[in-house]
Order: sequence, then structure tokens, then C-alpha cells
Amino acid sequence: MVDNTIEDGNQVLHWMPDEDRWELIRWADWMNFMQLGDRKAPLKGIASGIHYFIVCINDDGVPFNLIAHKYLIERDGSIGRDNFAGLTKQEREDYGRLMVTSKPTAEDDRRLDEIRKKMGKVYDPPRQSVYALMRILPKRPPEGSLAERFLRHLHCGVD
Repeated sequence: MVDNTIEDGNQVLHWMPDEDRWELIRWADWMNFMQLGDRKAPLKGIASGIHYFIVCINDDGVPFNLIAHKYLIERDGSIGRDNFAGLTKQEREDYGRLMVTSKPTAEDDRRLDEIRKKMGKVYDPPRQSVYALMRILPKRPPEGSLAERFLRHLHCGVD
């Protein structure tokens, strides 16, 4: 873990409910945890259980997308098998693609909304975490951005 300074590029936050704060995780550590990096490695200091993460996609320190993740972490620090949302393979692929699209089309928005409705709030971090999330973001997300829509959804419970 590193200092809690969100900068440009992709960064990850981990919800620390006992401390009412989000902790910044280095991108390289996240990629290794997700088994997409140079090596497979658990995140240091994270115990087994259900954990919430937010992937922040930033441009010049401005968040344009916030992507919620929820994982069952095994005792060895690996991601356990879960099916929190019950998505099909195609829905998971579409969701992954749409969540990193910086300029979604109307069709992209429709498909993302369809998948999100199926998912419901299963991956959302606890509602009480929204103020801590807003505190750690260095700049306010642009109006109408996926990040702004996500924060409004968390805060108000609506899309």
C-alpha cells in the first residue's frame, strides 16, 4: 500500500470499514492480485473475507470512471470463486469492455444499463463509504461522466 494520493492513470481503492476510509493500492500490486501482472501475488495486509474495491480511471487527476469490485478473498490471499451477480460469460465480457470505454455510444449506455439492472447493487460498496470516497478523490468527476453517475447512484440509490 502507498500514500493516499490519487493521480493520473488507473488506480485502485480498498474500503477499510473499521477506519471509515479508502486505502490506495498501487496499480502494479492490483494487477498481480488480479493475476494480470508480472506475477501472482496477494494484496498485503488484506485478510480473508468479502472486500470492496474501486478502480479509478483518471485523466489529469480527474476521475471519469469508477468501477466497483467485490471479491471473496481466500485465506491464501487469492480471489475466491463467487457468483455475486450471476452474469453470463457474454455479459461479463460486455461489462468489462463497457466499463473502460471513455466515450460510450447510446448503444453502449443501453447495454451497460441492462447489465447493471441485472447486477443490481451486488458489487456496490456500502452506502456509508460514499463520503470517504468523495473525500479521497482529488477532483470532482465531470457532470454526466460514468464516475459522476456512479457516485450519484451510490449516494442516492438511483441511476
